[in-house]
Amino acid sequence: MNIRTINHHFSVSGPLTKADIYALAEAGVTTLINGRPDFEEPNQIPDAMLRNWARGASLEYYFVPVVSGNYSERDVAEFGRILLGAEGRVHAICRTGTRVLHLWALARWAQGLSQYEIKQAGDQAGVDLDGVLLTYQNSISQSQKLH
Repeated sequence: MNIRTINHHFSVSGPLTKADIYALAEAGVTTLINGRPDFEEPNQIPDAMLRNWARGASLEYYFVPVVSGNYSERDVAEFGRILLGAEGRVHAICRTGTRVLHLWALARWAQGLSQYEIKQAGDQAGVDLDGVLLTYQNSISQSQKLH
């Protein structure tokens, strides 16, 4: 399990096994977010199984499936709502951890975290978050112009 810690409340990774989920719970994680759509690739563990494992480990579990690079306002708002409502540490998963890190960055940005602080968190995790913020901002602007 290759975990990237973003801050003391949030971490990300790729796919997890049942043992990984129990290890996260033992390490103090209280909430698990799955950002990966079912059937994204062969032999992927489905949402229903991850949900059962998380419940067995006494974790809150949320399924916010998004296609990489296709982040809707609704997805970002839902991710942010989960972050704000979580008591304790949150761990999010997708294929590599980057997609859920993008959702975290967009949600926290919408909640008022500065672009500088988001960039710092991304740099610490080895991911450039400037591009996703700019692309998302541009897509929102385009969407507002169409309405």
